[in-house]
Amino acid sequence: MGLGLAGLLLAAGCGGDGESAGAEIPNGIRHVILLTLDTTRADHLGCYGNPSVKTPALDQLAREGVLFEACQSAAATTLSSHVSMMTGTYPLWHGVPRNGFTIDRSNVTLAEALDAQGFWCAGFLGSAALTKRTGIDQGFDHWDEGLSQPIEPGGNDQLQRRADTLTDAILDHVETTLSKPGAEDARLFLFAQYFDPHAPYAPPGDLRQRYGATLAAGGFGQIEQAVVEQQRRATGRSLGGQQGVIAGGLTPELIRGATGAATDMGLELSRLYAGEITFTDREIGRLLLGLKSLGVLDESLVIVTADHGETRWEHGNAWNHGLWVSQTDVHVPLIMRLPEAFAEGNAERGATVKTPVSGVDLMPTVLDLLGQNVTGPGSGFQGRSLARGLRGQGLDDVPVFSEATQPGPSLERPEKGQEPLPWLGARKPCAVRLGNWKLVSAPYLQLEQLFELEQDPGERHDRLTGEDADSLGAARKLRAELVKWRAVAAPKVSSFDKSQAKGLSGLGYSEAVAPK
Repeated sequence: MGLGLAGLLLAAGCGGDGESAGAEIPNGIRHVILLTLDTTRADHLGCYGNPSVKTPALDQLAREGVLFEACQSAAATTLSSHVSMMTGTYPLWHGVPRNGFTIDRSNVTLAEALDAQGFWCAGFLGSAALTKRTGIDQGFDHWDEGLSQPIEPGGNDQLQRRADTLTDAILDHVETTLSKPGAEDARLFLFAQYFDPHAPYAPPGDLRQRYGATLAAGGFGQIEQAVVEQQRRATGRSLGGQQGVIAGGLTPELIRGATGAATDMGLELSRLYAGEITFTDREIGRLLLGLKSLGVLDESLVIVTADHGETRWEHGNAWNHGLWVSQTDVHVPLIMRLPEAFAEGNAERGATVKTPVSGVDLMPTVLDLLGQNVTGPGSGFQGRSLARGLRGQGLDDVPVFSEATQPGPSLERPEKGQEPLPWLGARKPCAVRLGNWKLVSAPYLQLEQLFELEQDPGERHDRLTGEDADSLGAARKLRAELVKWRAVAAPKVSSFDKSQAKGLSGLGYSEAVAPK
């Protein structure tokens, strides 16, 4: 991919000096703003139909732009998903199987591509999962980690940054950058990861009150209680709680026995989770207003999405986002808004695209909107441009894929007597979606599930238990797509960085060790 994309940039005449003075800026996009929400389910935003969780800023952005109704995360964990967004490729190609690994520098990132067009690329971090030790800062001119808050009250490690502090850092940097001599023609690529919806859950007091939460915070102890309660409901016993299944994996009994009903502790955690999402929305609203006052917003392509979701009590992987690929884990929001002055010829404001899309589509979309050819030989993208959707022209249905990332080391080696794995994630659960049909495959459990999502958005009814022709035909087609997808696995070199283990463990990732 590296040589191919580099060739595209050179062919387009784009270099580090940016565009020539007075040159027309494609689609009026002087700046690009990419905001990712950690652990944020699409169905927990007002613009995605949730009447209870208040997200006025994102709802307004959706009214001004285009909402992609069915965006699937490429991976159900932070680092792998972000690398997919930043490279336009799936993990089995970019090589990062889960948190704690390093990114091979032969990957070409969105920041590198925009830097070659003269953008000042600045990234702002919300959690330890994306520190520069991973290499995620590749191509950025400025990378602000600023992790100043313990993950839980009384914790020792400074592993996260609250949304209000993150917004302050972005606005301060933009104001300082634009005040420098000669910056009047500057082009900015701003990336920010808002981490607050990730566990543990501790929204500000006014938002705890708004959602009726009685706990001051939902820490890992409370989450463990909720997980054990769900495991006992499904199987009659505890399977070691959250860390037990993260280390050892799920079981068919737990997956099939999940009741989908909330416990009292689960409901309390859900209220706190809603508060964290509203707090993040509040700060994104403040960020967008601040960028407007600085003269940046009106000339910006704005993209808001999430790295993954979070299962609560709906499935066997309770209060987790790495063990499975249910819609609760991988259905994420995606909202894009083009500059106001270039509405003509594009989709109506507030339009919705129903065709399933993926996080791997972000990089080719941005470059296409900026005038790059992202479909030519050697482009190297496994995603596709969504520009047609932004223009109201519709998108073709293509398969989109998602991968689980847990368990970690226990699945990252072949079973006794088998050939080496083509990819560290080869035995972990994955899913393929085409239209409204979705097939889940978990090789380590020898288990498959098939869902028709329009009729069954909660994935409660496995269609493989029946014998109807539609289900059998969909299963055959999706199995074939999975076989083709797995066959292209050519992961770039990635290794686990032991120096990240302590920080990831503090975030609740007990699989934060190297594969054996």
